[in-house]
Amino acid sequence: MSAPASRIAVLRRAGPAHRRAMLMVLSVLVGLLVWQIAATLVFHSILFPSALASLGALAREMTRGELARDIAVTLGRVLAGFALGSVLGAALGLVMGSFRPVRMFFAPMVDFFRFITPIAWVAPATIWFGIGETSKLFLVTYATLFVVLVNTLAGIQHIHRDRIRMARAFGANALEMFGLITLPATLPFIITGMRIGLGNSFMTVIGAEMLAGNNGLGYLIYSSRVFYRSDVMFAGIILLGLFGFAADRLFVFLRKRVLMRYDRVQD
Repeated sequence: MSAPASRIAVLRRAGPAHRRAMLMVLSVLVGLLVWQIAATLVFHSILFPSALASLGALAREMTRGELARDIAVTLGRVLAGFALGSVLGAALGLVMGSFRPVRMFFAPMVDFFRFITPIAWVAPATIWFGIGETSKLFLVTYATLFVVLVNTLAGIQHIHRDRIRMARAFGANALEMFGLITLPATLPFIITGMRIGLGNSFMTVIGAEMLAGNNGLGYLIYSSRVFYRSDVMFAGIILLGLFGFAADRLFVFLRKRVLMRYDRVQD
């Protein structure tokens, strides 16, 4: 049996989880190989370092305490802003969706601000709050809030009217309607908004650290260009992608375990 045929046979014998893991590993290896070939044959190493050079720089930087601090700072900013933005977005979305006058009052403001990119607020945020943690928290919260809010509104609007009529026919009060109908039906939409908002949080914090920061992974990536340390720059980019991927997988895992009863979305 040829080598490709044997690999296909192994994939067929493996279970769904094993096949998925094997395909993910294969995808990473192919990506690294393409990266290595392109950097070696097409680009100059200063402009586009190879995969091996970037991974080597990452290994060297991991031995330095500064990198660990940069990682902790960036992840802390993401976690704080993401949590605050998710809570505010879900709460405001539930209130707007449940009460028509509130929705009509806030809708113009929501539709205005949600189209303004968080990076546009870097300059005002630094003027208002300085280059410390408050400005980063504001920007990451802003990046998360509107995504969660809009998805929460969409969830409430997708509740079938017959379910509401049935609950009222059985004598459910407003609190029971919220706990038994509105919240369970909206949770999958809130979760989807939070997952999208998580990606926005990572993108926003890196931009904020590049433009108005003195630490974090964004600052590491941006400051590396001064000394033409493109290998360190790409090491920071690799770390960013790894942490984003891990956070997304952890989010999906918790969603399936904690909210399996309400979540019908399949990955």
